[in-house]
Amino acid sequence: MKTFLAAVIGLLAATALAPADLVIEQKVEGGGQSGDQTIKIKGDRARTNLNSTVSMITNGATGEMITLMHTGRTYLKMSPEQTKAMMEQLQKFRGGPEPAKLQPTGKKEKIGEYDCEIFTAGLGTLTATYWIAKDFPNYPGILAQLDKFQSSSLSAMGKGLLPDIKDFPGMPMKTEIVMNGKKVATTLVSVKEDNVDPKSFDIPAGYKEITSPELKFQPK
Repeated sequence: MKTFLAAVIGLLAATALAPADLVIEQKVEGGGQSGDQTIKIKGDRARTNLNSTVSMITNGATGEMITLMHTGRTYLKMSPEQTKAMMEQLQKFRGGPEPAKLQPTGKKEKIGEYDCEIFTAGLGTLTATYWIAKDFPNYPGILAQLDKFQSSSLSAMGKGLLPDIKDFPGMPMKTEIVMNGKKVATTLVSVKEDNVDPKSFDIPAGYKEITSPELKFQPK
């Protein structure tokens, strides 16, 4: 379950920098999911290839999540009600009603070819550090398009856990999130607008549904 929650936090962080129809390449370390990841976003839907054996399909409008296990050709489905219950558990890490706010550290570091300023944000037992590039090409347009995605049901459920996109003064090139003592670091490799095939969000033919107790978040 910890790996799954870390994947969800990673998705929230990644979709906090992306327009509606694009492909993000990123490198992730920690949370039991280290490696290269690809996120495809089209409208309210996102597909995250966590590694070569596991993918997660998210419907932002409904809150439904589907985890594909390619090796065994099986999948787990989390209903909108279960997703809501999971997000309510994540909200407990906030430690208060106030949303996370970016705070400048005054430090700078280069990530890839970009000079970045380092910001932090903290809420209870969840803290985040951002390396932000203010000269990333077309970052205002990318962040503006994100507002449409953030109106989705899933993003609304996670609202307040991470800083509001309107507060970002540039493109986050690296994000480091610590939740309950577990750290997940995500480094942006590339982001490009591209046509994403709607079939990317379909359950592949021949995959069988299974259930798992550790993913059964029950609504209150």
